[in-house]
Amino acid sequence: MTQGAAAVAHALVLLARRQLTHDLFRTAVSVAAVAVGVVIVVAVNAVMSGFDTTFVDRTVSINPHVEVFDDAPVTGELPGLFSTSAGGIVTVESDRPRARPARVDSPAEMLVAVRAMPEVAAVAPAAAGVALVSLGNLESGCDLIGIDPILQESVVSIEQDLVAGSLNDLARGQAVILGEQLAQRIGARLHDRVSVQAGLQGRTVLRVVGVLRTGISLVDQRRAYTHLSDAQRLFGLGAQINRLAVRLHDRDNARAVAATLEQLTRRRAVGWPDANTHVLSLLETNKLLTAIVSVGVLVVAAVGILNVLMMLVLEKTPSIALLKAAGYRRGHIVAAFVLQGAALGGLGVVAGCALGYHVVEALGRVPIPRLAMLETDTLLVNNLARHYVLAGGVALLVSVAASVLPAWRAGALDPVAVLRGRN
Repeated sequence: MTQGAAAVAHALVLLARRQLTHDLFRTAVSVAAVAVGVVIVVAVNAVMSGFDTTFVDRTVSINPHVEVFDDAPVTGELPGLFSTSAGGIVTVESDRPRARPARVDSPAEMLVAVRAMPEVAAVAPAAAGVALVSLGNLESGCDLIGIDPILQESVVSIEQDLVAGSLNDLARGQAVILGEQLAQRIGARLHDRVSVQAGLQGRTVLRVVGVLRTGISLVDQRRAYTHLSDAQRLFGLGAQINRLAVRLHDRDNARAVAATLEQLTRRRAVGWPDANTHVLSLLETNKLLTAIVSVGVLVVAAVGILNVLMMLVLEKTPSIALLKAAGYRRGHIVAAFVLQGAALGGLGVVAGCALGYHVVEALGRVPIPRLAMLETDTLLVNNLARHYVLAGGVALLVSVAASVLPAWRAGALDPVAVLRGRN
């Protein structure tokens, strides 16, 4: 940079600083507007990210990454045998539907084959279905899953979510673990005996050996575990199973591995994202709405900078004309006002990030009622650095953008017309 250019740059910085300190109240209002916008954006993103991350992590931790079911993949093939006679009329030669396999064929061989896949960390057999559990005159539907406690623990850890009882007690047979809200609904406690009925099978009495609290309301209201042999008897499966639970080394590969498992097993396989697609779609929509609101809040804050600089241009019109008459070019004037906008935005970002950190920490201690999907005592937040980088970067960008119009107007002033008008 030449000496002349350095002198001009120094003069522009000095001009911008004096303009900002000339009316401290107006400057403070502009900085506060940006700071409040940054705080709101950081807080909203922290809350949304906290709920999103907690829900996904909890959902993945209490469910297999991939489940293989007992039915064949959907191919769009129609049941029955069809033929077309003369005239194009379709006739049904046999209306007996194809028998759908109610069991996973050759479960021992299939377990070995799935376990041998490099993406698979663990696999466990299961017998699952809908059942009715009752105690006295209170009853409720549940999703009953028969498991091998040792193998299941390698896929999904149940022991860590037990608030009462032990997973090992399932091995004794004639036992059941109930979700906490399910147990409360029928009034069951640890060591109580409940009646369980599945399909057309008769009722079976099982002893409550554990109470499960996952924090996911839909699970705690419906989930029940029993030993694999008890479930096989309840569902009439004999020695067979109707599901395989799979845990992967990388949960993000669930969809790809599920597709591979369908080809390998000739059975329907579902990864955890597809099993929870309705909730994940809602979360994605919330992310989009959060982004729109965040940008909107920062744009409104930048409008304050636009108004301040427009008023400043009107007030300083004679001074701008004198500067241009003294030899400052249009680009210099534009740069001075853009610099002021960037300074206002930068001060607002610093203040907003500092205040936003404490606001998010405070929000994390706010008690809230139980959510519909997730059980929590306080508001869920993620105080992540990327929220501040995103909010600060967008705020600074819109602040500079808001200063362009006033800067352009100031640079376009004709000094001759202005000075003549004042004489």
